[in-house]
Amino acid sequence: MSGGGAIHRLMSDRGAAARKPIGFWRRVVGILAIGYPVALLIVILGFRLIGERWWITTVGLYLPRVGFALPLPVLTSVLLLAGPRRLLISQAVAGLLLLFPLMGLRLSGAAASTPGAFHLRVLSYNIDSGEYGTDAILAQLRAADPDLILLQETLAGNGEPLKAGLPGYAFDARGQFILASRYPIEEVFVPPRILHNGELRSARFIRYRLATPAGSIQVYNVHPPSPRDALDELHGAGLRSEIASGRIFRTEAASQVIENSSLRVAQLQEIADDSRRSAYPVLIAGDTNLPHLSWALAHCFGDYQDGFTVAGSGFGYTFPAPKHPWMRIDRVFAGAGFRFLTFVVSEARASDHLAVMADLELSVKGS
Repeated sequence: MSGGGAIHRLMSDRGAAARKPIGFWRRVVGILAIGYPVALLIVILGFRLIGERWWITTVGLYLPRVGFALPLPVLTSVLLLAGPRRLLISQAVAGLLLLFPLMGLRLSGAAASTPGAFHLRVLSYNIDSGEYGTDAILAQLRAADPDLILLQETLAGNGEPLKAGLPGYAFDARGQFILASRYPIEEVFVPPRILHNGELRSARFIRYRLATPAGSIQVYNVHPPSPRDALDELHGAGLRSEIASGRIFRTEAASQVIENSSLRVAQLQEIADDSRRSAYPVLIAGDTNLPHLSWALAHCFGDYQDGFTVAGSGFGYTFPAPKHPWMRIDRVFAGAGFRFLTFVVSEARASDHLAVMADLELSVKGS
């Protein structure tokens, strides 16, 4: 009996020893499973509440959001195979956080129009200096048949062929901006330069007043600077190399990101301040260079309707085209008086951006 008991104890000890590492790794998996959605929530809050005010969250805003999904299939597979399966709910929560707040999925749809309201179709497009040719751009514009066209990043040589290809439109070309309108242009305002960090810089917008059957409206064509150059400086010889060498944490590259971001926010704030003084209904459209969850986006334009958020569906990504866009930075905002009916992102590829188009309505004065 004593010999049998010793053998039994020995076998029990071996079983306990075998179970110990299994139990340890299950606890590790459990911590990771719960920690993953918590980490996603921290990222979301960091983007939204800090955003462009810290260089790390600024860089994060411009990364492909799908990269944050990489742990999801791994953790889900491990939980399915080894458990504890009750923690699969944590990955369902992570998936929802990824799709909706982080990647910006919208399930909105078209709204019914109001009888008697004035309808306006607006198209905004960064045409990448006409790199793909003005014929391709004109074909896209004609197919969309908008009432109001706002183009950004145009060159002087783009103006004449675009104007000739859009008969029946009032046309204004200044600097990088072009506006074509089926309604008369009553006023064009080129803003003065703004003082930023002791230097006069372009405000990067043009303001127009248009005469429509519903009365005058005020339209802004906007394109603040891209973060591309500052991010390229931070990227240096490659992200992995920069991290390994420690160069990415030096102040020079980070300060360039903050300087670039600070200028962009200052320009956008100038647009927001000017638009809030308007006596007319306001539309703001263009390449904002503000990705989803941007703090600056909410800070400067939180009072306005975002066309995609109100009436769009899917992810609405517009850049970088023509291959696989993964960022939504081209937008149409509308102030009080306007109502979005539809919002679509074009599938045609004639630039490194995709065009965005919105149908809106505005109550006719006196109706």
